[in-house]
Amino acid sequence: MRLVRAGLAGTALATVLALAACTGGADAGSSANSQVLRIGSSMPSFPNLDTGGITNGGYEGQRLIGNNIYDGLTRWDVSDTSRPRKIGPGLATEWKVSADSTVYDFTLRQGVTFTDDTPWNADAAVYNFERYMNTTHPAYSAAVIGNYPVLSRIKSVEKTGDHGLRITMKQPYAYLVDDLYNVYMASPTSLKNSGAQGQSQHPVGSGPFKFSSINSQELVLAKNDKWWGGAPKLDKITITLLPDNSARSAALRAKRVDWIEGADPDDLASLKSAGFVTTQKEFDWIWGWVLDVSKKPFDDAKVRQALNYAIDRKTIADDLLLGTAVPETQTVPEANPAYDAKDNTYTYDPDKARQLLTEAGYPNGFSFSLGYISSGSGTMKPKAMNEALQSQLAKVGVKVNLVPTDFSVMITSIWVNKKIPADWGGYNAPFSMGNFSEWGSFNFGCDGQSVSHYCNPNAQKLMDQAQTTADDTARLGLLTQAARIITADAPWLYVVNDTAPRAMTKSVTGFEQPMSWWINFTTISMS
Repeated sequence: MRLVRAGLAGTALATVLALAACTGGADAGSSANSQVLRIGSSMPSFPNLDTGGITNGGYEGQRLIGNNIYDGLTRWDVSDTSRPRKIGPGLATEWKVSADSTVYDFTLRQGVTFTDDTPWNADAAVYNFERYMNTTHPAYSAAVIGNYPVLSRIKSVEKTGDHGLRITMKQPYAYLVDDLYNVYMASPTSLKNSGAQGQSQHPVGSGPFKFSSINSQELVLAKNDKWWGGAPKLDKITITLLPDNSARSAALRAKRVDWIEGADPDDLASLKSAGFVTTQKEFDWIWGWVLDVSKKPFDDAKVRQALNYAIDRKTIADDLLLGTAVPETQTVPEANPAYDAKDNTYTYDPDKARQLLTEAGYPNGFSFSLGYISSGSGTMKPKAMNEALQSQLAKVGVKVNLVPTDFSVMITSIWVNKKIPADWGGYNAPFSMGNFSEWGSFNFGCDGQSVSHYCNPNAQKLMDQAQTTADDTARLGLLTQAARIITADAPWLYVVNDTAPRAMTKSVTGFEQPMSWWINFTTISMS
């Protein structure tokens, strides 16, 4: 054990020394008047910076990079940090939706320019949608469009005036306004001059910050003084890759960074004692296992339910994660608008787990392999957490072979190719339930898009109804009913909800953690 700890400490020290060289010494960027926020990120590498390509960096990529460089027609509004996010205006100020949810008329924000001074208007909007949807467009990029499945539902996009845009759907679809928050708009001038390749290396958007520079370890964003929402208080944000938990904490202690994402639970108490500010709040984020229900023994709901009764979530949340997560006993996190406490189902009951396994024909258990993301956005303590689950399941006869996998490999295999490797019985990853359109396709749908191959016609019927229901309250009610069915079927192993632990220096002001993975960096300043 001493050798392992020494190795980790050495890795952290080497990373901090490298970071010191990048930032120019102990006091670089930390003067009293400096409005520079230096973030230590858990991302293992920087994603493609061309709009949708940023999603390959996970939600942390969107949170730190995408939503700062770019705008969508809508934005996630997290101004009320005591409630789940809602959809608010972005590059569109308002919209009208037809009664059958097929035609959306947007009023576009006036007086906005991209950071290269290209004007934002209906022509710019149409150009962006064309480059996404037309495979022969000079700026088309398959790497980008793969992260925008909503665009396949669109029949046409047309201008209705200099600042009017109409989007017509192929079929009734009530989620468009929700889905457009991260369909980022890029400067047509930039795309015409340098194409998708240029945008991936030097992105030009209209967001609150603009791209400044990038190298293999650090990305720099600068204030956009002309942002339509008002100039940010920060002059600059630097994002440094520090995927190792101990390296991030060491960098913060050495004051090479001011803020760290995904703070290690083991470090939070000592960081707080040392005078750093720690924050956490439950948000719409699930950490669990997605089981491939097309493979035995996971084709039997009793087996899947047994696994859910066999795990001790509270011990993982309280003892391993030291209160930086809460047990998840159903499909919907408490921070999700569709949550209903009455649907909390799975308790720690190993006797019931053994009974269900026996009823399913596996009295002695079984074995399978499971892939998990070894580091990256939202992964918390993946090795230790998966090993804890491995140990708990072994007590009811279920033996799990864990396969650590690189974040980018998992992204490509699972989220792009939508395929669980043949020798895996499932995979572990963190993900949000807040993208309601994914419920009926990628997560739980019967249309062949579900990675887990799960399908319940009754749940699908409710999700189909929700997809065509314009009224928000009625739509959420339908989703709650669908989730109730899904929870009973247990296509996933529900483990914990993250509380997004992060730590920062006392110099960081104006930040209050929302119930969301998204953060409004425009209100943050350095004192």
